[in-house]
Amino acid sequence: MTEKRSDYRKQIKRKKNNGLLHTIKSAFDDSDEAVDVNPDFMREPEEKEHVAQKTTARTKREKQLHATRESNARTNAKAGKKQDTDKSLLLKKKLNRAILIVIVLIVLVLLALFHL
Repeated sequence: MTEKRSDYRKQIKRKKNNGLLHTIKSAFDDSDEAVDVNPDFMREPEEKEHVAQKTTARTKREKQLHATRESNARTNAKAGKKQDTDKSLLLKKKLNRAILIVIVLIVLVLLALFHL
């Protein structure tokens, strides 16, 4: 018995999805530890420690920034509600103007078509 077209399409679709997932997984996979690297580009142990210190300092700064952003977000929450209503009113005005311009242009086109 021959294979149906829908079955064939499903099979191809699964292969594509698996291929995509496989490429994404392989991009983040660290299983290929044996990489041939030029010794001139290898880091010294002292450099590794220095890099580790930089990353810990960076994470501390990121935590502090995150904490300040959260506190700012709390204080701005009340002001944000008012700003949201102002933004929505502004958008309504712009939308009304755009609709009016489109209607005027349609009328001009109709006049041009029927009177010329």
